[in-house]
Amino acid sequence: MKYCIFGGSFDPPHAGHRHLAETAASALELDRILWVPAQDPPLKSKPATPFEHRLAMVRLATADMPGNAVSDVESQLSSPSYSLNTIKALKHENGSGHQWYFLIGSDNWAIFPTWHRWQDVLREVTMLVYPREGHPMGSKIPHGVQELQTTVVAGESKRIREALSVSKDMDAAGVLPEIRPYILAHGLYGFGTPEAV
Repeated sequence: MKYCIFGGSFDPPHAGHRHLAETAASALELDRILWVPAQDPPLKSKPATPFEHRLAMVRLATADMPGNAVSDVESQLSSPSYSLNTIKALKHENGSGHQWYFLIGSDNWAIFPTWHRWQDVLREVTMLVYPREGHPMGSKIPHGVQELQTTVVAGESKRIREALSVSKDMDAAGVLPEIRPYILAHGLYGFGTPEAV
């Protein structure tokens, strides 16, 4: 079987994330995509929205997507959330005998040599890289890496957060309908008073 790890802050998850998952599933005939919200990414700032809320929103955003599942594995691992540890934990849970892919943007690919034990990551999975705005892939794609042919993806989560901070208009900001009631109920992104999960 073909498994693909799709990690990210997902703050919030959006239509672009769903498009990437669907495109990857179609292009590689994937059997399962595992969405993995980041707990404590080592090379980025820790997401402002608590892990439990981002996990819940991803579950809502993928509920109607067959072949997609959500993992809370990074909440069970030590910090920071090194991808190698995440990969090994998911292989332990789901079986290492599958063909494993790891979906990342070309912005992350540009800094991939700074990842913790990146050579070991390449031995564990096939990197599947999608184009991100302002980060061309370049002409040399090394062995063990595949480029996902799709439209260039902008920084949608950041744009959505910025739009919400200005207008508080979920339609204009492009917030997925599936997660809007959750955002309102828990006071996320400046809506009302935050509540516990």
